[in-house]
Formats: sequence, C-alpha cells, structure tokens
Amino acid sequence: MKLAAILLLTLAAVSEASRVLMVLSLGSPSHKNIFTPLAESLGRRGHQVTVASLHAAPPNASRSYTDLAATTAWESVRKVTGEFDVFKMREVNGGKDVNSQVMKKVLRHLPKYCEAFLQDPGLKSAWTTRPDLILLPAFMNECGLAFVHKFKAPFMYVTTSGLTPWTADLLGSPENPAYVPNQYLSYGDHMTLWERTVNTLVRLASPYLRKHLVLNKLDGVVQRVLGDSTVSLSELEKNVSMVLVNSHYSLGHPRPLMPNVVEVGAMHCRPARPLQDKALREFIDSSPVPVVLFSLGSTIRSEQMPATVRDSLVAAFRRLPYRVVWKWEGAALTNLPPNVMTRPWLSQQDVLGHKNVRAFVTHGGLLSLQEAVYHNVPVVGMPLMSDQHLNVRQAVTLGLGRQLTVESLSEDAVYDAITSVVEEPGFQERVGQRSRLLRDQETTPLERAVYWSEHVLRYGGAQHLRSVAADMPLHQYLLVDVAAVLVAAAVVVVLLLWWALRAATRCLVRGLKKAAGKLLMAVRVHAKMQ
Repeated sequence: MKLAAILLLTLAAVSEASRVLMVLSLGSPSHKNIFTPLAESLGRRGHQVTVASLHAAPPNASRSYTDLAATTAWESVRKVTGEFDVFKMREVNGGKDVNSQVMKKVLRHLPKYCEAFLQDPGLKSAWTTRPDLILLPAFMNECGLAFVHKFKAPFMYVTTSGLTPWTADLLGSPENPAYVPNQYLSYGDHMTLWERTVNTLVRLASPYLRKHLVLNKLDGVVQRVLGDSTVSLSELEKNVSMVLVNSHYSLGHPRPLMPNVVEVGAMHCRPARPLQDKALREFIDSSPVPVVLFSLGSTIRSEQMPATVRDSLVAAFRRLPYRVVWKWEGAALTNLPPNVMTRPWLSQQDVLGHKNVRAFVTHGGLLSLQEAVYHNVPVVGMPLMSDQHLNVRQAVTLGLGRQLTVESLSEDAVYDAITSVVEEPGFQERVGQRSRLLRDQETTPLERAVYWSEHVLRYGGAQHLRSVAADMPLHQYLLVDVAAVLVAAAVVVVLLLWWALRAATRCLVRGLKKAAGKLLMAVRVHAKMQ
C-alpha cells in the first residue's frame, strides 16, 4: 500500500511540473490557433509549455507559455508560396484544382521547409531541454518527429481537421470506407456504389502515398540535421501515444473510435467577450437590424479578390437591409455603402457571439464553421480550397446554411443567400440544435485535451490504450487468413461429401448390378424349367 501511495504521489508530481513542447513546422496561423488554448491551459496548470511554429504570437499578448517563432524558415516558405493568393491561383488554372496546385508546390519544397525549420535560430532553446511530452499536427508536420527522435519523449498527434486514414491506422482505429467518408472527398456517410468504390480506393492509397511523398522525403533531412542515419519517421510515429481529433459528431458523421482517439472539436471555442474596438462595438450594438459578418479567415485576404467578385459583394451588401462587418485587409474601399464597416483584423468569436449577428459569410474553414455553430450563427459558405468544400457541403447537408461559388458569384446570388439564412427560421433552428449538441458534452473539448495530455505525462505514454489491431498485418486485420481457413475447410468438407457420395453411389451401383444379375439368372433358370 505504501509503495502504491508513493507511486501515485510521484505520478502527480510529474504531471504538475512537466515540460511540454508543441511543434508546428508548417501550416497557417489558424492551425496554431488549435494548439494555443491547450498551451494556455497546460501553462496555467503549472506546466512549462513551449510552442515552436512559423508564426509569432502577438507581441503584447498575455500568455502562460513560451512562444518560439521560426521567422527565417517562414521567409523561406513565403518565397515559394508568395502571399498565397488563392484567387490568382484559381485564375491561372481556370478556376479549378487549386488544391492540386498547392499540394504539388508544398510537396516539392517540403524537405527545404523542414530543414529551414529545424535549423532556424529562433528554435535554439527548443533543442536544449528534454520535454516530457511533444505534440505535433498529424499531417505535413512530420518534420517535428525530429524532436521525438532527439529526446526519446512520448508524443501525441493533434489533427487540424478530421481523423486522417494513416493516423487511424497507427492507432488501430477502425475506418470502414462503406460509411466513413475520406476527409479529402466531399462525400457524406450515405454513399452511392461509385462513391464507396472511390472512397475505398482513396482510403487504401492515401497512407501509401503519404509514406512515399512525405515521410520518405523527410527521412534524409532529419538524418542530416540530427547526424543520425538510423532515423526512420515511419518507425518513429508508430510510437504515437494518442491523437486529439479536431472533430465532433454534431458537425460530422458518427464513427467508431478507439480509446486513444479523442474528439476535441471546437476546443478553441469560447464564450464571446465584449469587443475592445469601440467603433465596431457601437456599430453592432446600435444596429436596429441583423448584422452579417464576412471573413475569409487568417490566410486568404479579401483584397486579393478579383474586381468582379468584390463589386458583386459590394453591390449585394448595399441592397441588404442589414449591417455588414467585413474583414478587409487592403486599402480603404471608396464605394462602400454606409451599412458596411471594414476592419483589417477582428476578434471573430467576439463578433459571432454578439446577439445582433445573424449570419456569417465564410470561406468554410473548419475552425470558422465550428465557431459559427458554437455561437449559433447560420452560414453562407464560399469555399476556395483545401477541406473548405467538404466543410461547406457538410454544413449545407445539415441545413446550417447556403453555399456560393466564386465562379458563379453574382450580386443576386449573394443577396439571396444571405437574406435566406437570416430570414428563414429553419436555418436558425437547425444551427441552434447543432449548437446545443456541440455544447452538451460530459466535459468541454479543452478539458478533455488537457486531461489526456496529462494522462500521457503521468504514465510516460499510453501504450496501455493501444489496440493490437495497430500492429496486425492487413490480411490478419481483415480476417483474410480466417476466411482462407474457412474456405479451405468448406472445400475439404465438400470434397469429403463428394467422395462419400461417389463411394456410396458406386456401392449402390455395384449392388444393383449384382442384384440385377441374380434376378436375370433366376429368370433364365425359371425359363428353362418351363
């Protein structure tokens, strides 16, 4: 009993003063926003938390963690991606396949990004002290596994979207393509035969492609930076303790999850606070009509829109019987109507949480849609790239809003979409129901993320939660060997039955022939006697 008590006290002490390192080697500022609430919460609980990323925290921000920014590496990324003008990319490629352009560009330069990040002077202090836990995004941030290898520390993945197929495989979490749509396909959970066929092929191919296009490319970079030719990222990530998934069934599809796969969707969401921008606060507070928020997120800039798109929006906003708050980052627009106020930056959750805000025109980023539902605001989605098309389609399927496309954007289309989600009560009712589902949880997503992070810290990993399915060969996991045994047994039984039936038939035939012979003999004898 004394030994157990000492062990518990030791584990408690470890979890109370642990070092946590969060590494985001690539991604937009919104991806960092998923980690920030967890970093803040762990920091307030006494842990020494360090966040290493490409994007520095605001200089005057009060925070309970150490923020390290790889500014030199960020410049290296920007030289390749430029200002990430999605509208220009769409124009160059005829308005299609922006995701393919982005993915090709990132994959081509991923080793260069990784090396620049790992060697950035801004991250020197991250290499000096062994962390007790490392957290990494689950895709395109595998470069951070270099820290896992260096420090031999337990680590967790945190997805910036839903559960990726390869992450599910690492943890042995089932992902049946019959009803679990791949996150890179805009399918629902009720798929046609063709959709299930495509979904299955993508499900099987995506882990293989990631291994060869991402992990294998980064192996050499990490080996070179660490001076260790034994590094294998594929082998390293098999030791992942858990994954925190940025999803929730209220905004997607129910699916089976293993105990080491924990949904923390909307972890970053919080109650609205009073707006600090006085002019903006008065503009919304004093509005006698509903207010509409327009924002394209943290990466895509409104000023990059083609003039035709911008003019259609301005014309539609002028007609609206509402006020509009527009996140506009460029030079002041000269033709804005009086019912529109622009801001280069705004606290999105504080605006969405205001009682007068009744619609949100958004690019369809996952965090933005989570915030909209959390704050009970219907949406008008205008997806441009990445998972935005899937997110907006899901929102439309759930009846949470309407969708616009840049290709067919017009003044009337914008006006009709916004007025419908504001005026038709069904949108507000359905968003309200989903908002209640999202909030009605046994603990908050952030509390779960903190609990499981500390759980891994307490036990130095989470192998006790790992399913043996994660290590099974595919033929064993799919019971192909069992099916082979059953088929073989069935074949043996059929052969035995066939042999027995054949033997019995032969015996019967011989018996009949013998009986027939005797009968014929008797007939002949009888005939002679006559």
